[in-house]
Amino acid sequence: MQVTGRQLKVLVIYYSSAGHTRTIAEQVAKAAQADLEELRAADEPWGTGARHYFWGLRYLLLSQKPPLVPLEHDTSTYDLIILGSPVWLGTFSPVLRSYIRTAPLARKHVALFCSYRNSPEPAFKHVTRILSTSTVMADTLSFLDPVAARLSSVILRAQRWAHELEVSLATQAGTPL
Repeated sequence: MQVTGRQLKVLVIYYSSAGHTRTIAEQVAKAAQADLEELRAADEPWGTGARHYFWGLRYLLLSQKPPLVPLEHDTSTYDLIILGSPVWLGTFSPVLRSYIRTAPLARKHVALFCSYRNSPEPAFKHVTRILSTSTVMADTLSFLDPVAARLSSVILRAQRWAHELEVSLATQAGTPL
């Protein structure tokens, strides 16, 4: 992404339990020429079965923050942070919410994407409230069922979204593309 004649440093940070959000994150990172970082919880059970389901449900219902595996990238060096997660029970995953509550994202531009089976709007609103000290981009990206979507569709939508973010950032900077 380029804004006002300079290459922006972009980081895509995502959580994916079944790999669906990972596919989206990889395509968004390619389209935005971004670095990529996967969030993992330190105590997360492997797989997507019942044990994993109840692990996630416990954190959701008790509004607890799972401990995270340390990240490789330092967000303070990035111009735009793109966050992605599946939507669970109307909000982003507890792993991403845990990251948001502890990460130094104040005064950062942040964009959001998700995969979902129910409406993603409550999740976007909830996370936007948590990110109250950040500049949350109005443009969001969501996939109803990324498994059913062909990879070519995911790639095209990721490219369009990255371009929309670039245009929005340029407009905010006072320099239309």
